[in-house]
Amino acid sequence: MEEQIITVTIKTNGEPCELSDSEIKAWYEKHIQELFDPNYGTPEISVALQRRQISGD
Repeated sequence: MEEQIITVTIKTNGEPCELSDSEIKAWYEKHIQELFDPNYGTPEISVALQRRQISGD
């Protein structure tokens, strides 16, 4: 067993994402889960989310 801590930062152009925090977290949990081979066990995935507005300068 091992723990992997991975940080991914996503910056988008245009309007802010209309998904709620819980919808964003669920989307990432689902799609990351799909990357794992079930022959090697089922990973427990938790997603931490921070959102902030950034200027488009």
